[in-house]
Amino acid sequence: MIERAVELPVVIAAEKAGFYVRKVQWVGRRSAPDRLFARKDRGQVYIEFKAPGKTATLAQQQEHDRMRKAGIEVHTCDNIDDAMRILWLRRPGSNTPDDWKDLV
Repeated sequence: MIERAVELPVVIAAEKAGFYVRKVQWVGRRSAPDRLFARKDRGQVYIEFKAPGKTATLAQQQEHDRMRKAGIEVHTCDNIDDAMRILWLRRPGSNTPDDWKDLV
C-alpha cells in the first residue's frame, strides 16, 4: 500500500464531514506536513501521511517538533483509522464498519 491509499480516503471523508482540507507546501522550505484539516468544532490539525509501517523522516520530525513548540497540532499517520480518530470522524474503540474503504 502506498501513502496515497492512506491519505485519499481520509481527505474524502473529511471533506464530506465539512472539513476545510488543503495540501500543504512551505515556500523555500522542506518537510511540511501533507495536509491541513480545519473545522470550527475541531480547530486546525496538520497530518503527515505515510505508507503503512513507514515513519516521518528526521527532517519531518524536526519540523513537526518546531510546529508543536509553537502550539500547532501535527500528527504522523500510517493508517486510515488513526487519522480518522484524530479528526474525530471515528471514536477510539469504535466497532463501526470501515465505510471509508469504499472511497479508495
